[in-house]
Amino acid sequence: MEILLQLLKPFLFIYQFLERVFWSGLNEKTIIGLILNFWANFGPVFIWLLIFKNAGLIPHSIRPTIHVALPYHVDTFMFSSWLGALICIPSFIAIGWLMYVGIYKQKGKASIALSRYLPLKGEVDNEEIASEEGGSSFDIEMESLDGGEGGERGGVGCEDLETGTVTSTIKPPPETNFQNDMHINNLTFFRPLDTSVVNNMAMTVNEKIVEKQQQYGNNWKIPRNCWYISAPALLATCWFILNIDYWFREPIRTWKDLLAWASYVLGHITVPIITAVWLYVFHAPGVLKSYGWALGFQNICGVLTHLLFPCAPPWFIHMYGENAPANYDLPGYAAGLTRVDVALGTHLNSKGFHASPIVFGAVPSLHSAMAVMTFLFVSYYARWTVVKLISFAFVVLQWWATIYLDHHWRLDLFVGMCYALVWFSIMYKWRLGKVNEVFLQSRMSYNFAKGSTMGMRVFRNTKLQWFFDPLS
Repeated sequence: MEILLQLLKPFLFIYQFLERVFWSGLNEKTIIGLILNFWANFGPVFIWLLIFKNAGLIPHSIRPTIHVALPYHVDTFMFSSWLGALICIPSFIAIGWLMYVGIYKQKGKASIALSRYLPLKGEVDNEEIASEEGGSSFDIEMESLDGGEGGERGGVGCEDLETGTVTSTIKPPPETNFQNDMHINNLTFFRPLDTSVVNNMAMTVNEKIVEKQQQYGNNWKIPRNCWYISAPALLATCWFILNIDYWFREPIRTWKDLLAWASYVLGHITVPIITAVWLYVFHAPGVLKSYGWALGFQNICGVLTHLLFPCAPPWFIHMYGENAPANYDLPGYAAGLTRVDVALGTHLNSKGFHASPIVFGAVPSLHSAMAVMTFLFVSYYARWTVVKLISFAFVVLQWWATIYLDHHWRLDLFVGMCYALVWFSIMYKWRLGKVNEVFLQSRMSYNFAKGSTMGMRVFRNTKLQWFFDPLS
């Protein structure tokens, strides 16, 4: 019997794991609420796909004139002429600097010293905040200066007008395990943590939160090891990166064909999906929605640009010349990907592009926009520098692949990058800070539903939980 139980343990673990995934995914929502939340997260992406797939239904007679030579000449001027370089390089650097100063520059501690990690309104219970034993809570005095968004928010704590300090109290955890869920049982092969261990870990994280606020002032809301200057830095350096990629477009080799195909086709599909899963599993609730909205809205703008301002891709000029007339009856062409079909003995790429509903959608490049948007989110949230560098390398590789395969001009990639920068900046300015703040405040008030990642909820009350905690 004992042997049979041991043999059944792996199957029991799988069942318990799937059960935890289900209840952790619901996260105090109903199944209907979960479905609605999914559509809210990715609604803009579905709208983009709907527009793209049905673009062929638009009568050709009412569609605008296709621009054949214009993108080619603008690309040549911007990236291959000395005059274009003298105009573009200083302009990109100047705009990047203005973007940094106006949007991304972090306010100093002096202007935001009243910002505090406080429990969300309505979440402070009637429990005693100060422990009679003096071991579970402590006071932290914070320097107080006028101004700052944090000073506008009320909460626990009071200001000493004579000394200019604010005393804030870290709320102790409840006596019971605040992470428990009636639907979730212990996980086989994982030793459950005692309530005291869970509470001590939570208190340690909260101490780090307050310590960071004291040290960095307004920067308390940005994630750990955040590259918040990625957007302006990429704009300032894109001219050089694009020209380096352009220089490596030749010679044509089979191994380069396969590398470009892996990035342009496989990476274009899988990297955003992997990033979405990573954001959901390892980061605060609401981050995935921000990523889905940013991708969806930028792609909607991109496909509408394709429909209202159609432009010919490089392969059209290379095949027919810059003075050749273009019309909507021309089927799509896989360009450099036809060489991959030959190498792999397939026709998947040729057939796929032949059936594309939008043939003249060179400007902007959504391959560029999606790669850049992914890099901006990863550089903002990833704790490990190597992950950020890999994401940046994908942008460089994707830019090179689109040029090498003859699908896009450098101009197309630049415009696609700009679409990503605009929509990420909107999310950064109006949403990401609020998402981060709610997450941090929920941690301080021990609201596990709002203050945990998907991975933390699945592996709650185990040592593995803290691997999925961005604040650990």
